[in-house]
Amino acid sequence: MKLSNSVSVNIVLPVYKAQLTEYERISLTQCLRVLGNYPIWLATPHSLDISAYRELEPTLQARTFDDSYFTDIQGYNRLTLSAEFYQTFADKEYMLIYQLDAFVFQDDLAYWCQQNYDYIGAPWLRDRDFTGTGDRLWFSIKQKVATWLNLKKEDGITPREIINLNGVGCGGFSLRRIQAMLRCLEPFKKKIAEYEAITLYHYHEDVFWGIEVNRYWPRLRIPKYRKALHFAIEFYPKWAVEHYNKGQLPFGCHAWNIHGTEYWRPIFAQYGYQI
Repeated sequence: MKLSNSVSVNIVLPVYKAQLTEYERISLTQCLRVLGNYPIWLATPHSLDISAYRELEPTLQARTFDDSYFTDIQGYNRLTLSAEFYQTFADKEYMLIYQLDAFVFQDDLAYWCQQNYDYIGAPWLRDRDFTGTGDRLWFSIKQKVATWLNLKKEDGITPREIINLNGVGCGGFSLRRIQAMLRCLEPFKKKIAEYEAITLYHYHEDVFWGIEVNRYWPRLRIPKYRKALHFAIEFYPKWAVEHYNKGQLPFGCHAWNIHGTEYWRPIFAQYGYQI
């Protein structure tokens, strides 16, 4: 691979299976086509045979971790909340986590690295826009109260949904500044232990980075959701592209096989992929 020297970034593909599905093959192929000028690393268990990945790109290399990090979602959460993970890729300023349910439309990576954010991913987009200033203000007040008081649903464990709405962002396709991640791990050691003890979806590692770290004080520089939608889209893609982005595709998308596949199908076809 010819490497780009314009920005300091590693592209990191967490993988744990010896074989790829057809959709994963599409994701990886597009990553190599669009971002092949940057260093691309597989993040894998020590024991994984990566031959199937090297069939698509013989020069692919892996940086490996303990197998226990890849046995389930909680293991992956522990990996991406560990100093070991970020130190392994600390030879560059940024990492772009690119799980194999992501897809890039064009190479905007240098632009996003130059925006000086610490963390950015697709927003947890709410299903409608604000009707006016009053609606936006009332939502903001309710969200701030729920966030500051760490309000829960009736189960007493799961955070109120409003805390996440229009928050940034989903970790499966996300840009992270390595030193900013490392800087937050020690002060939040106790909170990370709480997250690791809870297996519910709402406590995935991206909620920690996108919500928890900035709950009371802005420790990480994270863009507003309107800006982040130009980086990546996951939820309500048709609405997001047509309403918020005025028809402009973002840098990439995530979970396209789950959210809005019918919308993405003709767009992916323009890039030569049938989904």
